[in-house]
Amino acid sequence: MIDWMRRTLPRPTLRGWAFLVVGISLLITMTVLQRREFAFVALFVLALPVVGAIGVSLYRLPLTVDRRFTPELAAAGSEVSVRLRVQNHGAFASPHAVWFDGASAPVHPSERAPFPRIRRAPASSELTASVTLGYTLEAEHRGLHVVGPLTVLVSDPFGMVIRSTTIGGADTLTVTPSTVPLPRGAVRLAAGSGSAQQSRQLGGGGEQDIISRKYQTGDSMRRVNWSATARFGELMVRQDDQQNDQHAVVILDCSAAGYAAGHAAGTALGQHRFSAEFEWAVSMSTSIALHLLGEGFQVRLLDSIGARFDPTSPDDLLLHAARTSVTDTADVDFRLALSRSEAVAGDLPPVFAVAGRLSDASLHSLAGAARFSSGAVAVIVTPPGAAEAAWAVNQQRALESGGWLTQIITSDDAPSAAWGTVDGERLVL
Repeated sequence: MIDWMRRTLPRPTLRGWAFLVVGISLLITMTVLQRREFAFVALFVLALPVVGAIGVSLYRLPLTVDRRFTPELAAAGSEVSVRLRVQNHGAFASPHAVWFDGASAPVHPSERAPFPRIRRAPASSELTASVTLGYTLEAEHRGLHVVGPLTVLVSDPFGMVIRSTTIGGADTLTVTPSTVPLPRGAVRLAAGSGSAQQSRQLGGGGEQDIISRKYQTGDSMRRVNWSATARFGELMVRQDDQQNDQHAVVILDCSAAGYAAGHAAGTALGQHRFSAEFEWAVSMSTSIALHLLGEGFQVRLLDSIGARFDPTSPDDLLLHAARTSVTDTADVDFRLALSRSEAVAGDLPPVFAVAGRLSDASLHSLAGAARFSSGAVAVIVTPPGAAEAAWAVNQQRALESGGWLTQIITSDDAPSAAWGTVDGERLVL
C-alpha cells in the first residue's frame, strides 16, 4: 500500500520542497516579527506546490500502448529492439512529461526520456493520434522476463510536483539460450565394450530416397546436391522422401546441486538461481537438439525429474529451453526413462547427455542407461579451472565404464571444445 501511494500520488520535486520550506519559514518569521506582509508572500509560495499537486492529481492520461519486440525470440547476450506505439484517445493533447519502460530484474528499465506531446485527433476523424517510442535493451540472461509497464512522469508547469502514471500492462520477453551451429557430418560412437568396441557413424534420421529439384529462395545451402548441380548446370537441392522413424534422446541434468551456485535472477516465473555452468549446459544441449532436428531426427528431451518433451520445430525447442530452470528434485532413474523411450520408438536411439556434478544414484543410473542406446555421448560441465577436479574425473570414469563416450568441459570453454579430441578421434555432429 505504501509503495503504491509512493508511486502514484503526487510528490514534491526538489524545487517543490524548497518552496514549501521557504513558505513555512516565512510563516514562522511573520509570527515572530509580527509582520503581516510576510503572510501574503508565504501563502503565495505555499500555494504553488499545492495547486500543482491538485492539477496533476486531476489530470488523466487517456493513453494506450502497444509493445513490440524485435526479434520476438531473442538469444541470450543479444540486443532487442523495443517499439512502443502510444495512442491518445482523449480530447486534449498529452502534457509535457518524462517516460521510461519498466522491467523486472535481470532486465534493466529503459533510460528516462522526454515524452513527446501527442496532439488530439480531429473530431471529424475516426483515427487516434499516436506516437512511436523506442529503445534497445540487453537480453543478458535466458528466461521469460517481464518488460513494462510504460511509466509516464507528469509534472505541473512550474515543476513543483511530479506524479507517476503507468500506461498499459507488461509483456513477456522470451530469451532463448545462445546456441552454436554444429558442423554437419557423422558422430563416431562406440558400440560394444572393451576390445570389441567398434565405431559406427550417425547419419541423418531415417532412410532417404534422394530427389533433386531446383533451388528456391529460402532453401538451406546445406541441402545443395552438388553432383546434380554439376549435371544439370544449375543449382539443385535435395528433396528427401524421408521415412522419419529415426529418433535421438538428449538428456539435460537440471539438478540444482549439480552446478555451482550463482546469484538470483528474476524472471516472469519468479526468482531462479543463475549458474554459468547450468546456462552453458542448456546452451549445449539445445545446440545438439537443434542440430538433430535439422538432420531429420525425432528428438526427445529428458531432464533430471524424468520429464519428457518432444519438440516439433526449432521454435518449439527454443521456447522449451527458455523455460528450463534448475530444480531441487529427487534422483531420476535414467535407465527407466530411456527404456520407456526405446519401447515407444522401437530402435535404440543415440543418446547425448549434458550434466554437472551428479549424485551417486544419478551417476549410477546414467552410467547404466548406455545399454538402452545405440551410442552414448556425455559432456560433463565444470566451473572454470575445475576440469581436473576429482569428482569430474571419477564421474568420467564411471560413465565410460558404462559405455559412454565422455568429455569434461569448463563453462568458460567455447562450445565447440565439447567436440574436441576423445581417445584420438574427433567428435563431429
